[in-house]
Amino acid sequence: MAELSAIQNRLPGRLSAGIIVYRGLSPRPAPSLPAYISSQLELARRSHAATPPPGFDLSRRLYRTFGIDPTKHRPSAEALWRRLRDRGDFPAVLPLVDLTNLLSLTHQVCYGLYDLERIYGPVTATLGEAGDRYPGIRKNILDLCGRIVLRDDRGAFGNPSADSLRACVDEASRDILHVLFFHPEDPRQQAILALTLTAFNEFFSMTENRSFII
Repeated sequence: MAELSAIQNRLPGRLSAGIIVYRGLSPRPAPSLPAYISSQLELARRSHAATPPPGFDLSRRLYRTFGIDPTKHRPSAEALWRRLRDRGDFPAVLPLVDLTNLLSLTHQVCYGLYDLERIYGPVTATLGEAGDRYPGIRKNILDLCGRIVLRDDRGAFGNPSADSLRACVDEASRDILHVLFFHPEDPRQQAILALTLTAFNEFFSMTENRSFII
């Protein structure tokens, strides 16, 4: 399992990352979670029926900082919003994933969600190198050269567009890592980190948690 005190950001000034570690998370969410998600999705539909919310500009700026065209490689938060707008569809996967996706849509920030039991050694936020690739969740092999990646001792496992199959959560996941990919000029970082932790504390029980920004 990863030792999260060792996480490093090797892209300071170009990327900020909000980190939340949850230990002993209950697999059974509060029964009010589905109703909460439905109500928040309806608010999202009404608030931004046609044009992307302004918060997505920061995610696009983050991508452009690294020479990535955000219209070709969509930040995951914007991809969720476009799916909701164009198809009226919001993915229902697992409660952990569903709440994370809702928070990403609400705050217009890309979230990564990982099972700490599937992460090995220190974690680094860095740039992908030649040969960095992984099978995405319900996606083909992703080429991550030159893109933002999270890396452990076994290689890349996360990215703000699509996470890896290798580190994904499932029904048995109890120790969880959230990574929020921020543009370093985003003034909402601490507030969004706090709101995320509040939401997970409301709908899940856990033995401990901690959060910080790198």
